[in-house]
Amino acid sequence: MVYPPRPHRERDPAKIEGLIRAFPFAHFFTGKKAGLCVTRIPFALDVEAGEVRRLRAHMNAANPQCRSLDAAEALVAFSGPDSYVSPNWRTAADRGATWDYTAVHVWGRARVRTDRAFFERLIGDLAAAAEARFRAVSQKPDWSMKNVTDEYVERLRPQLCAFEVEVSRVEAISKLHQDFPEADARGVADHLARSADEKSRAVGALIAQRIEK
Repeated sequence: MVYPPRPHRERDPAKIEGLIRAFPFAHFFTGKKAGLCVTRIPFALDVEAGEVRRLRAHMNAANPQCRSLDAAEALVAFSGPDSYVSPNWRTAADRGATWDYTAVHVWGRARVRTDRAFFERLIGDLAAAAEARFRAVSQKPDWSMKNVTDEYVERLRPQLCAFEVEVSRVEAISKLHQDFPEADARGVADHLARSADEKSRAVGALIAQRIEK
């Protein structure tokens, strides 16, 4: 049995990049002798020739995950919108409920970076992406590294562990009712469009977009 099922595999580089940029706050997993470690942190993304090549992030230096981070095998799990799907929303309720969702899983090797140029670029890129998303909630100009002093940067750097993940494999999943008849998928999309939950509405919109392509 092939997993993820072929209909659920997302191969479009633009969609993969788009999900990571839209949902940069990911689960970051690394392994060590004592077991797995995980932290939720936002990531900056480097794309080369249309492919995800590198992820960049930082953690609190006091986080135990930092102790064995350099050269560690890593998995970064980005989660897009998700939603429960009731059998009652299809043309016939003779199959069980399911959960539709989108996600990108990125494997690679972590490398700790201590140089100031990497640190400043990382903080600048993370801030620029987030400030753009939340620009509508403030009348002030976007925050950037220009707002801080050199003294502050030097005081902050030892408190953070900056690192990058050189990407070795990417697995993207778009489970959007591809393996059901179109009438069932339309019924699911219509029901989710009426949901009070924002993520459910987003899944419904993705299903509708897929059908209309």
